[in-house]
Amino acid sequence: MDLAQSPSLKLGSGNWVSGDKFWDRETELELFTERLDDGAHLLVVAPRRIGKTSLLKEAARRLEDRYLCLFIDLQKAHSAKDAVVELSLAAHPCAPLWDRVKSVFRSVLKDTLESIKIDELTITLRSGLTSGDWQVKGDRVLEILAAFDRPVVLLFDEVPILVNRLLKGSDYTITPERRQATDAFLSWLRAGSIRYRDRLRIVITGSIGLEPLARQAGLSATLTTFTPFPLGPWSRETAAGCLRALANGYELVLPADTVDEMLERLGCYIPHHVEMYFEHVYQAARMQNLREVSTELVAEVYQQSMLGIRGHAELSHMEEKLRVVLGPELEVLALDLLTEAAVTGALTPEAATALAREYFAEDWQGPLRDVLNILEHDGYLVRREAGYAFESGLLRDWWKARFRFAFVPASQRKAFRRDLNRGDRYGF
Repeated sequence: MDLAQSPSLKLGSGNWVSGDKFWDRETELELFTERLDDGAHLLVVAPRRIGKTSLLKEAARRLEDRYLCLFIDLQKAHSAKDAVVELSLAAHPCAPLWDRVKSVFRSVLKDTLESIKIDELTITLRSGLTSGDWQVKGDRVLEILAAFDRPVVLLFDEVPILVNRLLKGSDYTITPERRQATDAFLSWLRAGSIRYRDRLRIVITGSIGLEPLARQAGLSATLTTFTPFPLGPWSRETAAGCLRALANGYELVLPADTVDEMLERLGCYIPHHVEMYFEHVYQAARMQNLREVSTELVAEVYQQSMLGIRGHAELSHMEEKLRVVLGPELEVLALDLLTEAAVTGALTPEAATALAREYFAEDWQGPLRDVLNILEHDGYLVRREAGYAFESGLLRDWWKARFRFAFVPASQRKAFRRDLNRGDRYGF
């Protein structure tokens, strides 16, 4: 496509985009809409920064004449009570619906509180729930939502974060009591999805995987009413089109070989990473008063900016999320597995087993399996013929730059050589 005739696009200013800043994903939007129209409840499966929230926001914008879409952010929730409060507050912008929902909290919510801020309202609603009646009030709220004059789509974000807190607590230990609390919450969601199937659609998504968590607790059956909706990286063609459109939006010339150089370095076309790379390149071009960008410039920007301090700030959330979902004991194994893959190019079964044995001795299989499930599900690693590897060239290069200096590959460790000499068998 001629550069002058390609579409024009501006960088998003926040964590999600919609409208004229939303790029492509037309097929995904069509499929998403079809599944909602079919009455499906969806579990959006995707790595971080892939554009889940943008897809949901754009879908809600396009479907506002057919569905009432309510966003429920559970990132700060620590209990099922918190989830019911956030669900209730999601109705606040819709006055007719809020008038009915607030009746559920009549005992604590008085007319004089209508002018208070949302934060104060959250505290007030939480005081109207007890550990014994959150399900009753939650069911009542769902019933009210299901009776609205058009179907309601409940977009639950960061459900896995809440489930992880319920299941593992602050000490990252699964106890019978925590498993029971997690079961109660997930079973409540499942029951609501069945009871109000014709009037409610429930969409669950998050920045960490829900399925691996449910599997760890033996609660996979609670997710059977939710249809997986995978959302992958952009295709190379889509990513190239986005770069050209951004260049047009900022009157910058990106020749074909420059676009190819940028895509080769990224390796995997995660929307946020594509836009982040362009933003760094655009800033460098402006600082040098350049209108046309060379392959040399994008190579320099990649090394100095994408893998530098600012790139660290943008990508360090990948490391932080491991700590949140795995806890300190499993996190150290995950860091070694990822660094092995980054430094050597592939995480082989032999290396993975040797690293796991260093931390867990003879009980290494369960922890290794749990960690690899998380790393694969959440988009850190993909299975290759030789083992596991980074799909994203950017994430691999950043991880290597971040951790390689203090890392000793498995093949150079005494335990690895000892096990080989003993003839021990390896495998996942």
